[in-house]
Amino acid sequence: MGLLSKVKQQQALATAQGTSTDPASTGPLSHQIQESVNITYIREKLYSIVTDNKLQAWYNPDRLTTLIDHLTTLNYAYLRQEWKVYGDLVYDLVSLALYDIVFFIDDSGSMAFEEDGERIQDLKLILAKIANVAGLLDTDGIQVRFMNNSTEIHGVTTQSQVEDLIGKIRFSGMTPLGSQFKAKVVDPIVLGPAVNGTLTKPILAIIVTDGEPTREPIDTLQDVILDATQILAGTGCGVGALAIQVGQVGTDLKAQQFLARLDNDPAVGKMIDCTSNYEMESEEMMKKGGELSPEMWLLKLCVGAIDSTYDGMD
Repeated sequence: MGLLSKVKQQQALATAQGTSTDPASTGPLSHQIQESVNITYIREKLYSIVTDNKLQAWYNPDRLTTLIDHLTTLNYAYLRQEWKVYGDLVYDLVSLALYDIVFFIDDSGSMAFEEDGERIQDLKLILAKIANVAGLLDTDGIQVRFMNNSTEIHGVTTQSQVEDLIGKIRFSGMTPLGSQFKAKVVDPIVLGPAVNGTLTKPILAIIVTDGEPTREPIDTLQDVILDATQILAGTGCGVGALAIQVGQVGTDLKAQQFLARLDNDPAVGKMIDCTSNYEMESEEMMKKGGELSPEMWLLKLCVGAIDSTYDGMD
């Protein structure tokens, strides 16, 4: 089932339940409300992700069974309400439990000065949503690194932590995307531990940016990804140690074109998933006959790099 099929399924389920995909159409749900859990879906999803992404170095059958046992205790009614997703699709979030999640944030000046600061508001929404679910799946929460700022944060799990963190960041400077991604995420968090044999979980790196790279060659990020893949292939971890998602905030056309080139690059396109901003993705989905909700866009941003069912628009 591709992304378009998932979107249409969500529309049908929302209609059948007498609700809307509009996030303002439903009220809060108690954190204590429970529902029966589709263990079969969770098990099949995790085994599929482990196999497709070559994560066997971390997840043998015993460790997977332990993880599945933990995931069946979560409050999916709460997640369903928070994410406004219906049916079994809420269980797609469990694939995040297989990874340590690291955000690499574009803190260039355009994030603050363009579109009246809306890009930073979108950034905070993305961080808060994913930090919350990551904290439910794994108490480690998410790590955050910035392109220009030296701040390094671990264990983010709540919206208040996100607000406090972003409120302290001065958005300024250029967009040296590839070189700083290598220096602050790939080398210290992935390659170093992988080579030393101390990488305890694969890494899902989520890059949030508003523009194409500056102050470096345009193909620097591609080179970083290719080099990392070659190094990982020579370790016991393998190439599955790193998954990369790039998400756009703002409506910069050059940024969208840059992401499209990355997504379609014959060398790195299969190693990375790129998601344009919500308005652009929604417009493309409407051309296909579907209505993309903000929550479905966020879901794709979360799992698009690790769940191949979110790759296509079929």
